Amino acid sequence: MEADEVKEKYKGKIKRFKERLAMKDSELNILLEITNAINYNESTLDILEKFENFVKDELKIEKLVLFAKYKRWRCILDYNVSDREIDRFDVERDLLQHTDITSVNSLENEVFKNFDMVVPVYHGDKPLAYLILGDITEEAVGVSSIIKHLNFLKLLVNIIVSAIENQRLQREALRQEQEKQKLIAKQNEMLELQVAERTKDLVAEMEESERLLHNILPVSVANELKAKGYTSAQSFKKVSMLFTDFKGFTEQSAKITPEELVSELNDIFKGFDQVMGDYGVEKIKTIGDAYMAVSGLPTENENHALIAIQAALAMLDFLEKRGKKAKIKWQMRVGIHSGGLVAGVVGTKKFTYDVWGDTVNTAARMESGGEPGRINISSATFDLVKSYFDCEHRGKFHAKGKGEIDMYFVGEQTKEIETKNVISVNKTPISGIKDFIVKKLKKELPKGLHYHGLHHTMDMYESAVSIAGSENIKGEDFELIQIAALFHDSGFTRTYEGHEEAGCEIAKEALPGFGYSNEQIEIICKIIMTTKVPQTAKTKLEKIICDADLDYLGTDKFEPIGITLFKELTERGIEMDEKKWNELQVKFLEKHKYYTKTCKELRDPIKKKHLRELKELVATY
Repeated sequence: MEADEVKEKYKGKIKRFKERLAMKDSELNILLEITNAINYNESTLDILEKFENFVKDELKIEKLVLFAKYKRWRCILDYNVSDREIDRFDVERDLLQHTDITSVNSLENEVFKNFDMVVPVYHGDKPLAYLILGDITEEAVGVSSIIKHLNFLKLLVNIIVSAIENQRLQREALRQEQEKQKLIAKQNEMLELQVAERTKDLVAEMEESERLLHNILPVSVANELKAKGYTSAQSFKKVSMLFTDFKGFTEQSAKITPEELVSELNDIFKGFDQVMGDYGVEKIKTIGDAYMAVSGLPTENENHALIAIQAALAMLDFLEKRGKKAKIKWQMRVGIHSGGLVAGVVGTKKFTYDVWGDTVNTAARMESGGEPGRINISSATFDLVKSYFDCEHRGKFHAKGKGEIDMYFVGEQTKEIETKNVISVNKTPISGIKDFIVKKLKKELPKGLHYHGLHHTMDMYESAVSIAGSENIKGEDFELIQIAALFHDSGFTRTYEGHEEAGCEIAKEALPGFGYSNEQIEIICKIIMTTKVPQTAKTKLEKIICDADLDYLGTDKFEPIGITLFKELTERGIEMDEKKWNELQVKFLEKHKYYTKTCKELRDPIKKKHLRELKELVATY
């Protein structure tokens, strides 16, 4: 009997040991589960669900409320508890006084009705959470056993609440970082806009400064001044100096107010400036009613004398036409002398471009010794132009240090001026370049260019002018785009393949004679090269030239012009029938894009219509 009792007692101990071991194993498992869930950043709901399952399934606790403080106290977990029961709790009133695990059955507080235990969870002196348990099933593990596990529950709640708070802090930190990044991005965007606006203003200021500088100095001199901070005087052996002066200026100016006088001179000299620009003559300065200019600098030109006379004739023509409408009919003398001089910039703060030498003085004497409405030239100038103009000998005048010099009045033109470097009377430099290109293409283009003929260059030129005007291109840029359009297919006079490069070579050979600098010619060549298929336009001017080159794609001329290209290609040995040609056109139109706003609005819709029609046609083959 005693042996049986001992045996039963031993069995009881073994059973209780196994139960404790099983519970410890369960505790370790839930601790591992929750720890892993936290480490893998699982959601708060998932973590709380694991805790709830452990309390329900392992500890057999049927009722639970968990309050935690995140900025304020709130219930983060409950089960088998009504909303009414939860709402009755006021943590600060009912729970804060409990600092240790407390049995609440004996408390005279209605809020604890149907609950058994309050388990406070602290971090140091700071309360983190309150776990309220109820309806503990005695049969399962017993109240005494539950009490043994309350400290473990405190540990779990501490871990869970701390993890949830950390997650909240991380989310808050992430949100703040995102807000910070948004703010930084917005500030950067605003800063970029400000920088862009300021850059735009600075570019405009620089362009205006450059424009003003070019109004004062020749382009090459201005570029040297910008690059070095100073300029060197230059000696020119072959130039023609032009002087003008109004007859009776003092008497006429006395008849009008000072304001009217300034307005008159400004209007006249503005017209003269335009003439100088048209003919590539460099204005030097005005002194009172006198106007000084030089042909043949800063870029040397062997036809300087002819150009000076052409400019002088244009000035007289302008003055005559103006006089028909103006209040005062001004009469002007013009004097021209050819020779050598020195040119350079004088001054630092208020600098000017000026010329010195006997040629300047002699030209002034030619003007003072002339007559209104006539061009008085020296014998040096006469020798250079006598083959082109009928000149009237006027006798001699005494030049200090030079003796007697013959004078001549310029009469009618007797011979056509064919040299490409000279611009015919009343023509601008663009007109001269256009004449040069037309003559060159007519003479040198090979036969069989049904598409890339002179007609294409002229059509492209007109399109470029039109698009540039719509895109508000002005000044030098407008001039450069016109020249690029004229030269863009000139290379066909030398080669079919690589004609763009050949066109640039021709431009580099010809344009210096028209007074264009290396920098300007480089820009023109870059514009020409962007027309090479596939087009690679980047700058505004490049985009305009590319759109002008393929302008016909979005016009009603698409089909007839396309036929000329088909004919040109087949005659050059490219085997292609109508089906293959139309398939090729479909591919080309699908890849092609217009760059400018003008062509996108005016040409794109029509181009898309052509594409639809071609696709329908190809589908029938």
